[in-house]
Amino acid sequence: MLEQGARARLDPAGHQVVDVRVDRGYHPSTIVARAYVPLRLVFRREDADACSERVVFSSPHIERRLAAAGPTTIELPAQPPGEVRFTCGMGRYRGRIELVAKRAPSWLRRLRERVSRLETPLGTAFVLWICSLPLIALLAVLALDVTAAIAAAGAALIAWVAGCMWAYGRSPEPT
Repeated sequence: MLEQGARARLDPAGHQVVDVRVDRGYHPSTIVARAYVPLRLVFRREDADACSERVVFSSPHIERRLAAAGPTTIELPAQPPGEVRFTCGMGRYRGRIELVAKRAPSWLRRLRERVSRLETPLGTAFVLWICSLPLIALLAVLALDVTAAIAAAGAALIAWVAGCMWAYGRSPEPT
């Protein structure tokens, strides 16, 4: 049976990161990551077997000793699409990394990325208000008339602006 690969996540700095637990094998043993983007693997050993002491990568050829306790971080450079295999020092534990070319992002992902780049509370409030307009329109169709719907939309905008201004004022300053 083919195992579905665990996807690499992006950390706030934009690096691909995957946590790999080492316990009588690699968990996950299959990783899906984007090609042409560096990949950070964080290994955590949970077994004392001599086989789990080292990890060896096929491309680029990297061999690292894994800490007996705590994480060991291994940075793989950006690589083209393809497959990278990794094993323990004895070859008993096996894993693979599938490097895939980036697909064109969906409209929802593009919207999420744009929203995440907004740094002002007013911009965030406006996006949230736009997202809430279908709900306001549905409520207007079900229970209100056009004038009440416009008033509800205005009230929602004021509420989003006030809420975002309050939330941004309470959030800690970046260090």
